Amino acid sequence: MQAYHLSEHLSMIDVQPPISGWNEFVGVYVLGRERMALIDAGPYCSAGNLINGLDKLGIERENVSYIFLTHIHIDHAGAAGELLQHLPNAMVVVHPRGASHLANPDKLWEGSLKTLGDLAKKQGRPQNVAPERIIAAEEGTIIPLGDEFELEIIHTPGHAAHHMSFFDRRSGKLFAGEAAGAYTVKVNLLRPATPPPLLLEHYMESIDKLLRRDATGIYYAHYGPGGDARTKLQRHKEQVELWREVISEALEHGAEYEDIFSKLLAEDATLNGLKELPKDQYQREHYFIINAITGFVGYIEKQKT
Repeated sequence: MQAYHLSEHLSMIDVQPPISGWNEFVGVYVLGRERMALIDAGPYCSAGNLINGLDKLGIERENVSYIFLTHIHIDHAGAAGELLQHLPNAMVVVHPRGASHLANPDKLWEGSLKTLGDLAKKQGRPQNVAPERIIAAEEGTIIPLGDEFELEIIHTPGHAAHHMSFFDRRSGKLFAGEAAGAYTVKVNLLRPATPPPLLLEHYMESIDKLLRRDATGIYYAHYGPGGDARTKLQRHKEQVELWREVISEALEHGAEYEDIFSKLLAEDATLNGLKELPKDQYQREHYFIINAITGFVGYIEKQKT
């Protein structure tokens, strides 16, 4: 676990799940001074690391009022139920389509096992969240955190139908989750977060919605601050369009997934940082890039029917 102060009243905890290559990958943001909030919870397996991170930052557990979930995938929401055992005053803010899956995660867990297999088991099964501690947040809901933050709920489907991003109307900070891709800060690596089933139109519309907020800084769930929001969002929009073109052309020539991976590395300069990563982090990114390619392939094939 590592904890970082990013700016006044804003920190990030790298919860470092005990999974190979997952250091510098899962960031939980800590906002506020007296009335505080977390953005995302991380997987169940790293709940203890997150609590230790709060202690390291000197945060009183009773002062955490909210856990804002970008979405309910188990690497983002899996620890929520466990965290509530330690954060007595916290409510969980989630997309209305995700609320029932927090209260009863059986289907979420079954789907995670089917999709992720052993990787789901390593992350751990989410615990139930008591319904009375869940807030189903509608589009445009505004939740203040003292005098420091005023978070606007933005529904940003694409990565998942139940995805939300959070825009601080006071500072202009944008907590994008995975609506704007995944970013590896130390090597300036940006990639799509487009697992199947991909609804590409929704993904692109969500990027446009975020662009209209004129945010200053962007903060990624995977992983960390990305600098100027408009630059990164526009760059990602162009990247997604390039991926669609490259993958469509590759499929016409019968290319396999590893061939498509190689073609993207050759065509997309935003992936150049891959070669600078340690082996375990490279393997992590390779896994998720193949997953993103799978989303594109399913979308493109569906367009032909």
